Amino acid sequence: MAQPDVLLLVQESLRNSESFIEVEADFHARIPVVVCREKQSGLTCKVSAGNENAYLTTNHLATLGKLEPTIVPLVIAFRYWAKLCCVDRPEEGGLSPYVFAIMVIFFLQQRKEPFLPVYFGSWVCVLIC
Repeated sequence: MAQPDVLLLVQESLRNSESFIEVEADFHARIPVVVCREKQSGLTCKVSAGNENAYLTTNHLATLGKLEPTIVPLVIAFRYWAKLCCVDRPEEGGLSPYVFAIMVIFFLQQRKEPFLPVYFGSWVCVLIC
């Protein structure tokens, strides 16, 4: 299926779902998306097609979530806090939803006893500097 057809199908499916509200499509954006809000949490969801970077980032975050189950509720709570404080609106100069996940991951890596592995340590400077 072509990208527009996929997004039209996603839009229709989300509109027919009882779990999502405020389903809108922005096909004129730099990366066309279908935007909706998850009814229970109120979190915004953006679905795109053919966006390899978003796919890889989401896949990486999902893998980390399986490695350490505390990541998912922490990210959801942090994103909810950001929504309440209105700092989660990149179109208005706020932060991208991925940023909150990355901050949680960084926090869990920097603890005295890290919950997650740190992929780059001080040894990286030897390779790049």
